Amino acid sequence: MKKSKLIIILIIAIFLLFASGITYSIFHSKSNLQSDQKIAKFIFDAEKTDEFEVPIGDLEPNTFKEFSFQVSNNAQGKKSNITLNYQITIKTFHFMPTIIELFKEGIEEPIMTCDETYTRNTDNELVCNSPYQEMPYDTNVLDEYVLKVTFPKEYSGLEYTELVDFIDLNIKSFQKVEK
Repeated sequence: MKKSKLIIILIIAIFLLFASGITYSIFHSKSNLQSDQKIAKFIFDAEKTDEFEVPIGDLEPNTFKEFSFQVSNNAQGKKSNITLNYQITIKTFHFMPTIIELFKEGIEEPIMTCDETYTRNTDNELVCNSPYQEMPYDTNVLDEYVLKVTFPKEYSGLEYTELVDFIDLNIKSFQKVEK
């Protein structure tokens, strides 16, 4: 009987100890809220979508296709109030021996060539990531890109006629955090 009373008293004491600490922290929290705070807008426009599939089913040897798209930090007269970083990701099985290059307007060399030097994910897709691009908050930015997919002439043999592949483009954006 004495042992059970001692255990009950000990449990109550432990409970009161933890409850008082939580209660103290809840009621002694301080915060300075100002009524005139402004919330920064995050506006990122990648042609109304941030992911799309590139149709390459009818690509034949000795031909190429170009796909243009734009990325912007403004839309419908509104501009982002924060500096943005974004990255373009290309996913493909790369069954077709195509050359996949991403060009940014004003730069002669491709900013990325998606080839077997990149790693594959668990679905066996080749995943190619572009370098991070930055859009400052203080100016309207419109980055224009061209994705060029080339099917070289040397792959015109019969073994390449039935190959099927896909290319998915994904654009991820996030707020740049200064360190």
